[in-house]
Amino acid sequence: MNYSSPGKAQRVLSRLERIGLVERTFSNEYVAKDLPPQLGMYIVFKGYIVPRIFIYAIYATTISIVFTVLTKPPLHLIILLIVLIIPYWIETINVIRILKKFLKK
Repeated sequence: MNYSSPGKAQRVLSRLERIGLVERTFSNEYVAKDLPPQLGMYIVFKGYIVPRIFIYAIYATTISIVFTVLTKPPLHLIILLIVLIIPYWIETINVIRILKKFLKK
């Protein structure tokens, strides 16, 4: 994985073992386990763990802002767009909290 030192690789493997993503065999080799269902709602992007819902929230927010700027819709339509976007951001916050709890194990 192109780590700069064996110690760095060992720390990464220890952390993966601690959170249950790999297991050490009797011959001191590491075997990857199946992903827990909790991690199915995340993707890894440039080394960062990002909730999938975060991408949807950014997309919906961007589309709504562009639509509002370009079309100048009436106020009730702007309020509707905001009401439709808020659950995405609430769920994003909840999923980030779940990830923090999972990584503290």
